[in-house]
Amino acid sequence: MNDGYTQKSNFYRYALVVLSNEYFVEGPIMFRIRTKFKNARYLSLWVAVFALILSLVSVGCSGSYGRLNRDPQVTKAFDDNTVNPEYQYFYYGRSNQPYIIVGIDRSYYMKSKMWREVEPYSDQFKEMVYWIWTDILYAPYYGKGAHILDPQGNRVGLWYSHLWWAAIRFSDDNRIEIMPDVNGLGDWVR
Repeated sequence: MNDGYTQKSNFYRYALVVLSNEYFVEGPIMFRIRTKFKNARYLSLWVAVFALILSLVSVGCSGSYGRLNRDPQVTKAFDDNTVNPEYQYFYYGRSNQPYIIVGIDRSYYMKSKMWREVEPYSDQFKEMVYWIWTDILYAPYYGKGAHILDPQGNRVGLWYSHLWWAAIRFSDDNRIEIMPDVNGLGDWVR
């Protein structure tokens, strides 16, 4: 009986040592780095190089991307079919139930097989706005409008969709590329 008590006590003692051990707190990656680079000078050098590369990558990725700025007035403009006539309009998805409708300033152009042009104020445009795709499995959510902003924050277009996110990239030759986040659509897009 005494052996069982001693084994249990030793187990708890061992667990306490493991939990308080610096390797457990540091994590396995830091343990591998520390054992590979026993000299702290090299370790700090590698950390500095890694931080420099990470900062260069993050600065390079943030350069020419725009964003969406939600606005209920844009939603109302699409619902009332009073959108800006100066814009070119495109849709993404099926013509009878698109996922996204965008209007782009004519000083920019979109060249993509994903996006198809549609005329504003047409019957097809009204039907597309009415039948914009919504995910009825989760919650009733109707299309929401937003302004498309360039990297400087200027309004260059309109967005109407139930999707909340997209990567909007601007090229030097006034090309705009919009890649919507369609992960939530699953097999519907394919």
